[in-house]
Amino acid sequence: MRQQQRILITGASRGLGASLARRLAGQGIHLDLCARDISNVRELSETLISLGSTVAWASVDVADIPSVTEWIETICSQVPIDMLVLNAGVFDGRGEDGALETPTRAAALLGTNLTSAVVVALTVAEKMRAQNYGHIVFVSSLASFAAHADAPTYSASKAGVTSFARALREDLASSNVRVTLIHPGHIATQQTQQHIGAMPGLVSSEVAADRIVAGMRRGKSEINFPWILRLGLACLAILPWRLRAKLNQPFRFQVRNLPPSERS
Repeated sequence: MRQQQRILITGASRGLGASLARRLAGQGIHLDLCARDISNVRELSETLISLGSTVAWASVDVADIPSVTEWIETICSQVPIDMLVLNAGVFDGRGEDGALETPTRAAALLGTNLTSAVVVALTVAEKMRAQNYGHIVFVSSLASFAAHADAPTYSASKAGVTSFARALREDLASSNVRVTLIHPGHIATQQTQQHIGAMPGLVSSEVAADRIVAGMRRGKSEINFPWILRLGLACLAILPWRLRAKLNQPFRFQVRNLPPSERS
């Protein structure tokens, strides 16, 4: 029997990814972690090791498909993967000048949030199907149900993740491979530092990670929080769009433009 479980987490250097790594760490757990910038991960690594895990880092931009695929293939050639957590993502939208994201920035956002998640998940899913076990976790967003007028590309990217994850879950149903889909609301990370406007239901990344891991361990296929926002969005979805737009007005926002290295 294998002595360690192997867990991969993308976008793990800070925010929710780092909190999930801390929450999942422990004796018998090996963590393969990646992020675009891993220059400041020493303290996190020391914490994970103190909790009993072994840790390996890779400087990988998930939007660079050849690089992220090579990272996955290298790991899979060594030992089977038990869990994949697709957490990496970026945020963009209507800037402080009132303009929406440019087409170039929209394409980059889709590459990070959606295309990379699809490519990595498909690569790992086939390996998990062959080994007849595994767990793929998608971090989407309540924005997938919200269609934010101030972040249309971000909303579309998360809606795409949600649709793909649900389809993949059904495809893998005959195998012993689980798919868990996470729809969090506002989490106090770099993204909320970019967000200029109301953020109802804001929680820390530690609280979010606790809710996610607790739900995963209970075997939940979808984890939504705060539940009151999820309920509200479900109600809004059945309304005529003009009424929905009026009700959304107090929650309109702008996105502070940060350097690409600081967006997450």
